Amino acid sequence: MESGLRSVVINFTGICAVALVLAMASQGSLLGADSADSPPSELELKAAFVLNFVRMVKWESVSGEENAELSICALGNSDFGNAVRRVTGGKLIGARSILVKLNPNPDPTHCRVVIVDAAQYPIARQALNVVKNSPVLTIGNGPGLIQMGGMFELLVDGRKVQFDASLEAVRRAGLDVSARLLQLSRNLRKGGNDL
Repeated sequence: MESGLRSVVINFTGICAVALVLAMASQGSLLGADSADSPPSELELKAAFVLNFVRMVKWESVSGEENAELSICALGNSDFGNAVRRVTGGKLIGARSILVKLNPNPDPTHCRVVIVDAAQYPIARQALNVVKNSPVLTIGNGPGLIQMGGMFELLVDGRKVQFDASLEAVRRAGLDVSARLLQLSRNLRKGGNDL
């Protein structure tokens, strides 16, 4: 299992890999000194992906973005949401602090990012419909969110954490997402335009 998790980090290419390595090097690890002896878990790696996705959006291009915080809303309480909270705690996007909060009814005025664990997928469609034409980044833990209108799905393929992306959903939201990030998505590397 340990070599499988190491291969996740090794295969996590491009700018996401650089950001993850810098985050780990600057803080000893993603989780602090206590985890130096153990590799990050799958959920911790997925949470690092969420942090990097958020960093790869030009938030200053979104009107009304002078707030002191960037809110990540979780549809429900889950291990995934808790991992995102731990990994993003104390991090900044520009001069803005990241705040992860539980919000089963997210709206574009209170949430810039919506994360959805697979257990909340049955209730996700309504929340995604509320934010789909707004500059809100939507990320799911597992397959199925893109079919509901979400932007990114975090997946385990073999023993590697990867992601799929929906260009249509990103364009519809009007977010300025790094083209380099989109090029790293599993489905777009395979030549697809979407799922």
